[in-house]
Amino acid sequence: MGGHSFHYDMEDTMKKGMNPEAVAQMGQQITQAGEDAMAVYTEVAGRVEGLDWTGEDRDAYLSDFNSTVQDLVKKLQSECAAFGERANTNADQQRTASA
Repeated sequence: MGGHSFHYDMEDTMKKGMNPEAVAQMGQQITQAGEDAMAVYTEVAGRVEGLDWTGEDRDAYLSDFNSTVQDLVKKLQSECAAFGERANTNADQQRTASA
């Protein structure tokens, strides 16, 4: 098992400073991932809507797809935006503390 103790490795990790630019960039990427997921959902929803399929089965499927999948994607997008904002806030706080 390597030459360092667990305690030493944890202590070294805990002392490592934040690179605010890297954290802010990560936050932007997380936010973008949520937006990308919504764009993919929108594209797929258009394809589902445009299927040459009629009847009650289609209507039930479309309704379930739109409510279930759309709700999940909206939640993902919202959570990604929140985590992106949180990363930006942490980066801003680090910049202020370092100034």
